Amino acid sequence: MTALSIDSPLLPPPGIEGPLSIPPPRPGHPLRWRRLRELILEIRLDKEDAAKVEAGLELFEAVGGLGGEATFRRFQKRPEGRRLLRMRPDLVATLGNRDALAAMPAGSLGRAYLDYAERNGFAADGLVEQNKQIERERDGQDPYREWFWNRFTIAHDLWHVMTGCSTEGEGEMRLLAFSFAQTPQRGYAILLALAAFGRIFEPSFHLDQVHAFRAGLRAHDLVAAPWEQYLTWPLDEVRQCFAVEVLDA
Repeated sequence: MTALSIDSPLLPPPGIEGPLSIPPPRPGHPLRWRRLRELILEIRLDKEDAAKVEAGLELFEAVGGLGGEATFRRFQKRPEGRRLLRMRPDLVATLGNRDALAAMPAGSLGRAYLDYAERNGFAADGLVEQNKQIERERDGQDPYREWFWNRFTIAHDLWHVMTGCSTEGEGEMRLLAFSFAQTPQRGYAILLALAAFGRIFEPSFHLDQVHAFRAGLRAHDLVAAPWEQYLTWPLDEVRQCFAVEVLDA
């Protein structure tokens, strides 16, 4: 099946293959011990919080350092990543176009995402706006990294669809372990450690997390996926293409 985007194929316009001039990352910021401690205490009091993306966004900011710069650099080194950085398609706007998604074939990735968003009452830009609020409290990002992190954030919901993980506590924890295998980051490690500590006497939970982590290792790189080209594909075919296992029954 031919891969199509909502508006047009992801074909680079003339001259787009030129060299990229990406600014160096902004300086790392210090670990915010007091806020990190508050977040950890809040999460420990509520097991479900460890699985909430909203809690994760703030915790990722509190741990300090360069954040996910290593993830961005890996993306930048991949041919698919460089091509996307040159074009910078707006995935947030694409996934927010519900009329276009509804017109896609039944069983396609785009229709599955639309069903997911409507079932959970999610707006395509919901997580992105939360992330932007955190960024506004700092110095912001250069256009390349801002685009990348907006795309990475909205792709979290596509990863839910790809893995079949629900947005409830257990499903979010499976996706968290899967995501940590795909993009090792300090914030993921802390959230997983908090969840493991809170459920230390539940061996089935830990086996579940190991299974999801291994599934993330086996899957192909989802971060550099040109999602716009796969939205009209049957969901099962996209999963096969990226070797993604369905983690929720």
